[in-house]
Amino acid sequence: MTLRAYFLLNVLDDVDQPEFVKILRELERTPGVEFVDSVSGAYDMVVIVDTSTSIESVVANIKEKAWVKSIEVLRIVSIFERSSGMRGSRT
Repeated sequence: MTLRAYFLLNVLDDVDQPEFVKILRELERTPGVEFVDSVSGAYDMVVIVDTSTSIESVVANIKEKAWVKSIEVLRIVSIFERSSGMRGSRT
């Protein structure tokens, strides 16, 4: 079974366009990273992770990079794994 997640990343403000492209390419080569794309809005990049090890190890690997400003992890949870207790109870 693999573990999947979306990472929302922000890079440091002083990263210029050529360096940003290098960062994106570096992320694409990172073990566990399936897809990387730049986005506009509150974050600079979205990363799709699919790993057989652990999400935490991929996060730790990326957080070590000097250009990382912040990273938000959104774990993918199968709708079949969600417990009924996660919803508000209805009577």
